[in-house]
Amino acid sequence: MNIWWENLNLRERYIVVFAGLIALIIGFDSLVLEQYRAETQNLNDKLEQSEQDLIWMKEAVFRLPSSSQKNQKVDTGRVVTFVDKQITRLNLKKHMQQMTPIGADSVRLRLTDLDFTKLMTFFSAIDNALVIQEVRLTTADSDGLINVSVVVIKGSNAT
Repeated sequence: MNIWWENLNLRERYIVVFAGLIALIIGFDSLVLEQYRAETQNLNDKLEQSEQDLIWMKEAVFRLPSSSQKNQKVDTGRVVTFVDKQITRLNLKKHMQQMTPIGADSVRLRLTDLDFTKLMTFFSAIDNALVIQEVRLTTADSDGLINVSVVVIKGSNAT
């Protein structure tokens, strides 16, 4: 290798050194900086989702009945019961992480590690009874599976 290097003239040596520096910079960018950018984006996405969840939770606290309102009947059972029956019927209980009533006519549901076709089957099952207000899909840790957060409400065509 030294013999080869010594046979190069000064101009060729500069070209080889310059090409090596360019390769080193590209390699550093590809192997280090790109991984850093991807992880930063992933963390920013998680932070944004967490902030939205925090805002929703703070709003939900104000909708909780106070101790003086415990005697009042809250009509959330029908939507929650209907969604729970559909989840049970479709064998999705093991995927359900959270089901939270929102007001009297809606519910937030979180499912994890769910196959997309099962999600579509669930949406078909609630199609004529409820309206899907919000859906948030994220990839799960396992290949081919998703995590979903969905808010469904009683719609004008609900029974």
